[in-house]
Amino acid sequence: MAKNNLNTSTNTPGLDANRKKEIIGIIIMSIAVLLGLSIFSYNAGDYQYARSISFIDLFNPDANSRLVQNWLGPVGAYLSHYLVHSLFGYTSIILALIIGYHGWHTFRRRDFKDLGWLTVLSIWGMILLSTFIGWLTTNADFPDDSIWSGAAGIAIAQVLYNITNIGSIIILSVLMLVTMLMFVDRDLQKTIDSVKLWIENIQEKMEERRAARQLRKEEKAKEREKRLAEKRAAKAQKKSEKEEEEELKKQPISETKDEKEPVKPAPSIDELVEKSEEEDQKKREKEQSEVKTLDTRQRASLEKEEEIDDEEDDIEVSVYVGKGDEQADEKDLDKLNKEKAKEVPVIKYKFPTVDLLDPPPSEGNEVDLEEIKENKRIILDKLKRHKIEIVGINAIVGPTVTLYELEPAPDVKISKIESYSNDLKMATASKGLRMISPIPGKSAVGIEVPNTTRETVYIKQVLNTKKFVETDFVLPVAFGKTIENEVFMIDLTKMPHLLIAGATGSGKSVGINTIITCLLYKCHPDNLKFVMIDPKKIELSLYRNIQNHFLAMLPDSDEPIITDTSKAQDTLESLCKEMDERYDLLKMAMVRDIKSYNEKYKTGELDEELGHRHLPYIVVIIDELADLMMTAGKQIEEPIARLAQLARAIGIHLVVATQRPSVNVITGTIKANFPARIAYQVASKVDSRTILDQGGADQLIGMGDMLFNNGTGMIRIQNAFVSTEEVEKINSFIGQQAGYKEPFHLPIIKDDTSEIPDPLEDIDEYFEAAAKLVILHQQGSVSLLQRKLKIGYNRAGRIIDQLFNAGIVGPYQGSTARDVLIQDEDELQELLDNLDEYD
Repeated sequence: MAKNNLNTSTNTPGLDANRKKEIIGIIIMSIAVLLGLSIFSYNAGDYQYARSISFIDLFNPDANSRLVQNWLGPVGAYLSHYLVHSLFGYTSIILALIIGYHGWHTFRRRDFKDLGWLTVLSIWGMILLSTFIGWLTTNADFPDDSIWSGAAGIAIAQVLYNITNIGSIIILSVLMLVTMLMFVDRDLQKTIDSVKLWIENIQEKMEERRAARQLRKEEKAKEREKRLAEKRAAKAQKKSEKEEEEELKKQPISETKDEKEPVKPAPSIDELVEKSEEEDQKKREKEQSEVKTLDTRQRASLEKEEEIDDEEDDIEVSVYVGKGDEQADEKDLDKLNKEKAKEVPVIKYKFPTVDLLDPPPSEGNEVDLEEIKENKRIILDKLKRHKIEIVGINAIVGPTVTLYELEPAPDVKISKIESYSNDLKMATASKGLRMISPIPGKSAVGIEVPNTTRETVYIKQVLNTKKFVETDFVLPVAFGKTIENEVFMIDLTKMPHLLIAGATGSGKSVGINTIITCLLYKCHPDNLKFVMIDPKKIELSLYRNIQNHFLAMLPDSDEPIITDTSKAQDTLESLCKEMDERYDLLKMAMVRDIKSYNEKYKTGELDEELGHRHLPYIVVIIDELADLMMTAGKQIEEPIARLAQLARAIGIHLVVATQRPSVNVITGTIKANFPARIAYQVASKVDSRTILDQGGADQLIGMGDMLFNNGTGMIRIQNAFVSTEEVEKINSFIGQQAGYKEPFHLPIIKDDTSEIPDPLEDIDEYFEAAAKLVILHQQGSVSLLQRKLKIGYNRAGRIIDQLFNAGIVGPYQGSTARDVLIQDEDELQELLDNLDEYD
């Protein structure tokens, strides 16, 4: 029976903890509302009536309690008297707001962790505001009404005035300003930046409206001019029609009935001569204007052509100045980036503006027609001496070189022209002459001769074009300008990896800065991360300012830019792990690439509880591969090769640069997986063939002059120049913004020692010989065992692991050899005997 009673009491329905919190929250909010009503309805005379009321009078219908005007009656009169009159005046309403906010938190079952700071700051603000009003009431001839500040506020203000006199109002003003800023955000710097950004946004909107109004005015003015012109034209047409009718009436009518049309009088000889002279004059003026426009080499102009005649030779050379890409408006890129920033509301990010880039000089380089004419004469004369007939020649003038397109006679062999390339180089006295035989897609042989005065292509000229601004590439990279003066732009996602090589000082570092700058101007931090490996330690150090926006790194890494070889190896292996994890996510999502995955994740089709997340693109920048290959070799080559083979679909792309393009640095495995390659000036033809599979890079002239090959053909480009100062300004602009709380963290790789086999199981037959070799040379390295025992890398690595578990060598130390823990063979023999006994 007792048992049944116990069960009955246990199953009795009651209030759970959540429902209790909701009820308590409603009660607290009700108290706050009542308190606020009593403060709002404060009346100075209510307290006197409330004091005269006895407890019995409360039950009398005609009691004095009816004289109390407070909305809460005598209770409200007492509360409002103490809060408004005796303490902090009408500012006491803040106390009611705080209580109501606590009640709402209780009702919503929220955590009170962050509410303590707000409560303390609110009470402090109430006291400070009451004191500020009290100071104005007592010292600034304000109306003497203590209900706004209360007696406590006036008393504190008087004490502060007695201590600091007129300085008290300055102190109170500063404290008020600081308190307001802390209400907005406890990070004052962030608050100031937010206010500045807000002011800038207002100014930009006002400028946009002003520009829109100006544009509407101009359009209206154009419409008015158009209407006036149409009216004038209509009047002129009517006038001409009337004149024609009058002339027709004056002309004699023919006697024949069939021929009713008027016969026009034949023009005189003087009129014909005068007309021909006018046509000749117009032709001469047109030719002179074409020559003038050709001399001023402006990239935004249309394609120009000029024929140069040689008195001694009947072959004409046509000079073409390539048509430049249309320049965008100064604010087009900035407007597009603002719209793009609004689409990704993860953080409030502002793209770098075009104003951060240095403007190119207003005066462009001139086309030297005399130089082109002289080079044409030298080339034709040299080939004529060797009995090579040329039937046509064209010259395409680029920023760095001029391409002469030679059209040989049908019976001339191309190999014969190619054999005289060194003779032509000596005859033209050029720094580097490159021959293209034949030009792809044309029945002509190309000879590239460097210009005497070369043009610098500035990064602003490239980024501020409509081609770059309106591109739909995911990772757009605009390298510079081609010979035809067109902006050369590629999508890194389609390449998918890039191999760069060139001698010291040829422009590799500027090229890497150009790639990074293009991506910073077009990609949001939520969609792009960089992994920067810089063994030289100085080239990429400028980008440490944007680590919380764009950089990816290991969680235990001290520096955002990787400069240590062992850290570089760990980072590359971590990227391989990230690649494998991403492929697993794509497999679960049943998609084939990162773009489809992110679209599916954005629409909410993928569950975060299963590990799904937004996947940003990762661009790995390696500034000097030769140093990594020299110190780590195979250990670096393997993860690079893995990433190059598999990482395209999941958004990891490599940009690898080296100043030593030899076969032991750019190995066959790496080379096979990098179809897109860039060659700056190199020292020899062997280096050119290593990077491009053909010659030509040895004939480049440096300072950003480069050849690009993606397997479909060779393109010569003048790299856009971006200065160190421009890079600093861009990084400073991004770094000053509020970014993510920490950099993008790559996955941690497991320690190699966790998977080392037990030393007493499956010991290799070379174990004892390897141990003696290691002790003899006091060097625990895999390469030593490979050379001395003539075994493979994997087997030597397993033996080293067994030696570590046996206590003969120390743990893994990255690129350096392991420490040897045994000093002589006697100690080794004793250890081996113990192992045999244990076995």
